[in-house]
Amino acid sequence: MKKIQKVKYTWEAEGIIMKEAAVKYEVSLIVPQQKKPDLKIVGLKSADVMGQVAEIKEGLPAGIVDGLARELSVSRKELARMAGVAERTLLRRIQAGRLNADQSERMVRVSRLVSRAIEVLGEKDSAVRWLKAPRSQLQGKAPLDWADTELGCREVVNLLGRMEHGVFS
Repeated sequence: MKKIQKVKYTWEAEGIIMKEAAVKYEVSLIVPQQKKPDLKIVGLKSADVMGQVAEIKEGLPAGIVDGLARELSVSRKELARMAGVAERTLLRRIQAGRLNADQSERMVRVSRLVSRAIEVLGEKDSAVRWLKAPRSQLQGKAPLDWADTELGCREVVNLLGRMEHGVFS
């Protein structure tokens, strides 16, 4: 919605009177809201943070490992490396049917990183390609190689934020 209005201003300077026409603009900007990705890799049932923390501490179902590996088009071995979990330990936990709290938190971390990349880049395929390709901003490593620590993951999320806002880095 645009509203244009003509307004007259009078300027006075040491006895000289000037009349000037000016145009006043009133503009309403509508900013489209970005759609959040519908990525349900990690099956957290709770909508609130405290409930999600309790679920992670309890341990998530082992099926999330295969779901996350499928979404990233990687093997369990590659996912274990990305998440910083020993492959044999992960296989034992999958056979037991439930991850422990530490492994659950690591899988949630990778899942959040994937979700954020999809949110910024717009589609899953582009996001997965971006996450797997080496980036000069990350010392020539792929963003998923930084997902094994919280600080590394945070740096990738910061890079995605800079990309989202058009900040050259």
